[in-house]
Amino acid sequence: MPVHLSAHRVTGAVTSPAPTTPTEVRPGGRPRVSVGIPLHDYEQYLEECVVSVLAQDGVDVDVTIIDDASNDGSLALARRLAAQDPRVVVRAHEVNHGHIATFSEALAVGDAPYVLKMDADDVLPPGALRRSLTLMEAHPEVAFCYGYAQRFEGATPVGTRTAVRRWSVWTGPEWIERRVRRGHNVILQPEVVIRRSALEQVGGHDVRVAAASDLHLWLRLASVGGVARVDGPVQGLYRVHGSNMHSTMHGGFWRDLQARADAFALFLDEHGDRLPDLERTRATLARTLARDALRMVQRDAEGRIELEVPAEQLLAFARESDPTIVRTRAWRRTCRADGTVRTGPVGALLRDLEDKARWRVWRRYGM
Repeated sequence: MPVHLSAHRVTGAVTSPAPTTPTEVRPGGRPRVSVGIPLHDYEQYLEECVVSVLAQDGVDVDVTIIDDASNDGSLALARRLAAQDPRVVVRAHEVNHGHIATFSEALAVGDAPYVLKMDADDVLPPGALRRSLTLMEAHPEVAFCYGYAQRFEGATPVGTRTAVRRWSVWTGPEWIERRVRRGHNVILQPEVVIRRSALEQVGGHDVRVAAASDLHLWLRLASVGGVARVDGPVQGLYRVHGSNMHSTMHGGFWRDLQARADAFALFLDEHGDRLPDLERTRATLARTLARDALRMVQRDAEGRIELEVPAEQLLAFARESDPTIVRTRAWRRTCRADGTVRTGPVGALLRDLEDKARWRVWRRYGM
């Protein structure tokens, strides 16, 4: 029987025990998932990505590679992979459509009841889809499922953790409330499987919030269904390199903060009526974003990060988001009485501990 996750120090969620035989599926066949892979100039990574998807056990997969007018040998490689396996098909854009349009196209491919958008530089660990789909088959109310995605550079990790500790299942509003309190996107991408019926309700990526369109999509999906997480194993491998979109097009602490604020604001403006207390949620978000801005200023002053804009710009953002921030201890630790930023390692040990605690909560609970 499910138990409340408060026993595990994450209140509000429901946890289910991992199935004793996680390879089992519904009678009548294996669950099917359509995988869309948007592609632009990632020839060096594509084959490993596709092979990792095709090698998934316990599920039936079809793969659609969408080449967005690559300039390298990506398209030729994609066509070779399709010739080698009938489960792979290729679509090719004659002109570049841009990442948002291509991402949305990748989400719409195939006809399976489950969908995964897989960036061409990422990798699926063995058994990841079977673990996710076993959960989603058992919980038809869940709109999407995720897990822990391990970042890596260089050689792809092997022998990653596969043991399922438990399943965490939240209602959509519960999960959204946690995202609002944290203010960050806790999902990287390769670890997510989406139920097609939920995706068809909300649509794909929104060009209006291009820099945080993935966060905006998760929020919209959570507004029409539950959210679940496979706790314990590595469910995706996220490759870190100089050409990552998040380190180029979406790079910078200030830009990331603005993008998250815009994504949350657009979601609440258009879908906030689905939440139990919209005004309270807005107030919580304002406090969260203001404190996040202060946290960035503190770390810049300590030399731990380098802001791409003056610290005063983030302080102004914090005051505008939540005018009461100037009366908090966090503000006094950050600013002198005259409003200038304190410099030096003020509270650095405390923030080290805070960062480590936040990482552990993300790793263990996906929060």
